[in-house]
Amino acid sequence: MTGWFIDKVNVMQVHDLELPYLGKNGALEFDLFTGETTDVLKVQGKYPVKGSYSTSLRVHCDGSRVYMEGNPSRFGRCENLFGLTSLEDCIAVYNHVLKQLGLPPFTTGRFDFLQGKENEKQKKSYTGAVFTHIDITKNHIVDAGNCYAYLRALSTLSLPNGKHPYLYPNGATVDWSSSKCGGGSSWDYTKCYIKHVDLVDNRSSNLRDASPDDEAYYDQVIEHCKTHGVIREEHSFKAKKLKRYDLCYYGYTSLDRLVKHPSLTTIEMLTQTLEVATMDYVTIADQLIQKHVVKSRQSANATAHVAYSWMNNPSFCDQPKNSQFYVHKKRLKALGLDISIPFRTDRNVLPMVRNQREITRMDFTGVPSFYRKPTTNPVFQLTA
Repeated sequence: MTGWFIDKVNVMQVHDLELPYLGKNGALEFDLFTGETTDVLKVQGKYPVKGSYSTSLRVHCDGSRVYMEGNPSRFGRCENLFGLTSLEDCIAVYNHVLKQLGLPPFTTGRFDFLQGKENEKQKKSYTGAVFTHIDITKNHIVDAGNCYAYLRALSTLSLPNGKHPYLYPNGATVDWSSSKCGGGSSWDYTKCYIKHVDLVDNRSSNLRDASPDDEAYYDQVIEHCKTHGVIREEHSFKAKKLKRYDLCYYGYTSLDRLVKHPSLTTIEMLTQTLEVATMDYVTIADQLIQKHVVKSRQSANATAHVAYSWMNNPSFCDQPKNSQFYVHKKRLKALGLDISIPFRTDRNVLPMVRNQREITRMDFTGVPSFYRKPTTNPVFQLTA
């Protein structure tokens, strides 16, 4: 899929080998009643592998199970406006580190099927590496000066399964959650943010121990993002979702499968009609008919009346919802209006009224000539 690449990746694999322990701390269990101490070492925490510009990966090994987490696209780089485009490249970065640690690489494997107890389903296990978290991301451009208005517009639209938008106080990030304060769920997480703001906010930490050339390059990336109005879209596939849809097995999943998965609601899907939202009462009814959302003027007027109530009644979304509510919601969604989200004049007006301004979103896929592309063998150091 054009424009998509991979951010964070957490992966683990169990090996039929005796491997060295690796972590932050180790502990032996001591029984307070008997005074007995086990001779089995329990490894706690994760061993940090340091890369340039304060980047790091974290590794854990308990003698047979190797676990690794981090952002392979970001490791050893001061920024990651563009990243690695395949899970194979991400694993190559991890294996490059594991080799220096004396640990076996992550590999593909085979499926073993174990017969469960009577009346139980057959159990499936995989001998290769298993993903427990994958972030995929994409850049969009909305042109300079439109970033904040665009995110305000996004914050008026909800995702399926009751995920409501949360616009951060600085107006530079919006995410979707079933709670009222954002943060995603144990299943998945979606957010969009202004990339140049993120780069500016993290400039000090991203440029730790950087050279003057690195600083000049970083500022060039910031200016490039600001000039084009770059919006970053990110989706997290967490362990439960990856396992539920068989997307967790290395060698059997890919970036293309993740992007095309039916459960993923991308910005393209969310904003197909964003530019035509926020109209007056009469125009809503006319638009419903012109777009063939409804067939009769009576239905159009009824739905327009609901939209009018939504715009003028602050407690509209708190009222009990019947089947007709969802009929009107579906119709108004075709106009970019989401009546399950409280109407906000500071968000629902600026970027969406036709006679004020239309914001055009495009994929940002052209890598500038000055850009430092990611590599699968970054420079790093091992801590003592």
